[in-house]
Amino acid sequence: MQTLASTNVYIHANNDEADRIMIDPAYKMERMKEATEKIYAFHEAYRLVDEQMKGLSYSMKVPMGKDMYESWYNIEKSIMKFDRIFNKVEKFEARAMTDPENHERREKRMLEKKKDRWSANYTYFFGNLTEEEQQYRDYFQTELEIDPEDDYIDEKFDEMHLAAQGDFNPKLYDFVDYTHKSNPHENYDDLVEQKIFKYKYRQNADDVLTY
Repeated sequence: MQTLASTNVYIHANNDEADRIMIDPAYKMERMKEATEKIYAFHEAYRLVDEQMKGLSYSMKVPMGKDMYESWYNIEKSIMKFDRIFNKVEKFEARAMTDPENHERREKRMLEKKKDRWSANYTYFFGNLTEEEQQYRDYFQTELEIDPEDDYIDEKFDEMHLAAQGDFNPKLYDFVDYTHKSNPHENYDDLVEQKIFKYKYRQNADDVLTY
């Protein structure tokens, strides 16, 4: 009985409050103000916690040696360069199928220039150029005249791609010295070396517009 009675009182109280909200504008405004303040307080608490978590995640940098960072960066660039070379080889090997209408003409030009190099002249390649590379240039001569392939420009595009990925942002890493096997510590580079490293990888640290 006690429980039932208290329940009745509770329901009656809730009904009274609902009636008062409906008929008393001042009371209604007061309760709405309290609800708004609670929502605002909850939102502010959530915002503060979110900012603290962002700061915590930002401060948790990955330990990384500068030599490891540079080796990783150069390896990624080498892989992208290898992919370009592989694609060129695949393109050359499949030249008869990619453009059958012009294949005979291009093949004839390529073979004539090859014969001229090795029969009528003494050929010496320099600048990492090879016979296979020259045959590729002779076969796709017209395309390369319209859209030249430039290793320097391709390398710059690779650097832009790696910077856009964000994995090489120096702000993500705590650069340490691993020369001491048992107790790695922060790099003791002088100020000039730190500035050179920061300048060398500045593209990875800034967004595209800032860079």
